[in-house]
Amino acid sequence: MKKNVLIIEDNINQLRMLRKLVLETSENAVVYAEANSADAYKVLMENTIDVFLVDIILDTTKPGDTSGIKLVEKIRNIPKYMFTPVLFITSLEDPKNYAYTDLNCLGYVEKPFSVEKVKKLLQKALNYTTEKEKDITICFRRDGILYPIHVKEIVYLESLNHIVNVHLSDSTLLEVPYMTCKQVLEEDSSDVLFQCSRNTVVNKEYVLNVDVTNRYITLKDGYGRLEVGITFKKKILTEFKA
Repeated sequence: MKKNVLIIEDNINQLRMLRKLVLETSENAVVYAEANSADAYKVLMENTIDVFLVDIILDTTKPGDTSGIKLVEKIRNIPKYMFTPVLFITSLEDPKNYAYTDLNCLGYVEKPFSVEKVKKLLQKALNYTTEKEKDITICFRRDGILYPIHVKEIVYLESLNHIVNVHLSDSTLLEVPYMTCKQVLEEDSSDVLFQCSRNTVVNKEYVLNVDVTNRYITLKDGYGRLEVGITFKKKILTEFKA
């Protein structure tokens, strides 16, 4: 089973080493790697993460920085991540008690890294799968009226001229003004919708196949094809990794 692992580490060499260790531990792991809290938070909201590796110190220019702990505090306030395994990366001793008791930390990856210890912790953490929320509803507003739509009913969305066109599974079209693809993704916590181009979001449950070379996605049930944006090719490959 595919497992999503998010590493938040500001040191590029250590990040690469940790990524290598994750992939050596599980060939089915999909690794997301970020150097700061803001980018990491965006990733964990757009995807369902099964294991977090978080460096406690993410800004070495700030004395006493513990922004990694602050990020995990925010993560623990998201219902689906209340018990997702967190491995802290640190050379500090002081924050350990707080992290173990208040933040339900699974363990520590201490610097310098012990390869065997890291792999042992990862093997333990990868036994857990974050529960994906089901039957999520997104509320679209048009002309002062709210339209609650189940995510499973959305085939794809296109943003054109400040209007989001929501293509539904019953072949109807809902036009929603003044909404963006980004806003739709922020409301979706099902990990089903993903962006395949600057103006298009697709429901992965309706994807028949992906041609990354020619940059298009073929949809099931005759819903046609969608273009894959050049800058989204890598994301698409990650999304559909076996």
